[in-house]
Amino acid sequence: KWLVCALPHSLHSNFAPTPCALNASMAVFLRFLFAMIFLAVVGKTYAQAAEEEELTADAENEEDPKEILRLMDKNGDGKLTFQEIFDEVMGSEDGEGEEQASEREEFRAKLQKHFTASDSNGDEALDEDELKKLVMALENDEEEL
Repeated sequence: KWLVCALPHSLHSNFAPTPCALNASMAVFLRFLFAMIFLAVVGKTYAQAAEEEELTADAENEEDPKEILRLMDKNGDGKLTFQEIFDEVMGSEDGEGEEQASEREEFRAKLQKHFTASDSNGDEALDEDELKKLVMALENDEEEL
C-alpha cells in the first residue's frame, strides 16, 4: 500500500485510500534495512574500518625503530640495551608460573641471539639502524615458526 502513495493520485484512485504518512515510516525502515544489508555484505561500519586503520597504524608504529626507541629507552641515551628491551617486553617476574618462566627463557635466548647479531659496532647497545635489524630478525624468526 505504501508504494501506491508514491504514484500520482489519478493512478491509484481506484485503490482503497492509504495514508501517505506511511511513506515516511517506510522510508526510515528501508534506510535501516539497507544499512543492515550493507553491514552484512561489507561486514563493518565506517567507524569500525577507521578503528582498524588506526590499529594498523599503531602496529606499524610499534615496528618503527624510532617509536620503539622512544617507548623503551629508559635512560634517554638514544640506544637500547639488551636489558632495556627484555624488561620492557617481558615485564616483571612477579607471580610467574612455570610456563611463563619457560616462555621468558625462550624469549631471552632468541633476543640474545638476534641482539648480538644486530649489534654491528659491539657496544652492547642498539641504535636506530641496529634496532631495525633486530626487529627484522625477530619477525623472520616468528615467520619460521
